[in-house]
Amino acid sequence: MKAWLMTWEWVGDHARVKNPIVAIMNFRISGNRMREIVEQIYVNERYSLSERVAYAKNKKNNPYPAYFGTYKGAHCLWEVYCGHNPHLYARLVSDLRVEVSRKTKESLTWKEPRDWIQWDESEGGAT
Repeated sequence: MKAWLMTWEWVGDHARVKNPIVAIMNFRISGNRMREIVEQIYVNERYSLSERVAYAKNKKNNPYPAYFGTYKGAHCLWEVYCGHNPHLYARLVSDLRVEVSRKTKESLTWKEPRDWIQWDESEGGAT
């Protein structure tokens, strides 16, 4: 299955997040819309009430706006980052599957976009 997968990513145990899976969303959501969603989730999860009010008044008050990743010098509409440490990372993944162990513990497996998106130099973009 293809889907948008949003996770918390971090460096160092001090920033570890208990549940790193934040959201799984329909792959048809545009990159621009996903950037808005990721930014709003980050604001809701990490900012104080006064910071949220400032953001609601003017999005320019956001010290960590969401942004697209880059690949071979071009913006990737299939990768969105937002935040510091920890930060949110949303990407369009493929082969997303839930696996259930014998003890009914669920785990998620997937292929990262850089593993399956092909860059076609002759066409000048990703395919």
